[in-house]
Amino acid sequence: MLKRKCHYRFVTFLIACVFLTGLSGAALARSQDDSSPSVAEAARRARERKKTAAKPVRTLTNDDLPAAPVSGANSAEAQVNPAKAEDNAAATSDANQAQKELAQAEHELDVTQRKAALDSDAYYSKPDFANDKDGKANLDAEAQQISDKKQAVETLKARVAELQALVGEAPSLEPDKNPPNN
Repeated sequence: MLKRKCHYRFVTFLIACVFLTGLSGAALARSQDDSSPSVAEAARRARERKKTAAKPVRTLTNDDLPAAPVSGANSAEAQVNPAKAEDNAAATSDANQAQKELAQAEHELDVTQRKAALDSDAYYSKPDFANDKDGKANLDAEAQQISDKKQAVETLKARVAELQALVGEAPSLEPDKNPPNN
């Protein structure tokens, strides 16, 4: 009989465990349903967020704008003297090309000056920089490159001014980005 009592207790314990497991599973499922939105609700919210999201602002550049119309005096001149109009167009093209070359040369000069400044800082930060002959030679070579690039920039500036005068444009009054170091 002792065995039977023990057996009944064990069966009762198993039934209670199964019952409690079922109840906790149902409660867990119900709590998940209440706390998480349905897939349709999540999709609806995502569409609303997408509609209200700020759209990127488009930046216009000169390349996006149409070419400026030819003024009345120039168009009349082009009808009267087509050869002069072609020369003027060629000079305008040359002026634009020279301006691009000038901008490129100024950019290269700026990069070279920045690199030279970094190399100079690295050279002089060494405790025994006076014994570094290769480093000093490198700094001297960079100083010569800067000098050559400054001379090329000045030559291109003169060429641009000359072509602008030929075309009839006012020279650009842009300040010198890289003033000479004396």
